[in-house]
Amino acid sequence: MISEPHDFVLYLSKTWGAVYLLGVFLLAAAWIYWPKRRFVYDRAAQSPLGSEDIQR
Repeated sequence: MISEPHDFVLYLSKTWGAVYLLGVFLLAAAWIYWPKRRFVYDRAAQSPLGSEDIQR
């Protein structure tokens, strides 16, 4: 068993860090490319091109 807390955190980050980051990346990609959310992102992509005036 690993005695120092720092060594334990280092061990976890080296062994499971990449797996954790891959999981976060896959969740983020699924969230962005989910078919139901396409309308939201299409509207956001066209918003700078709209003809409405900016009110300040």
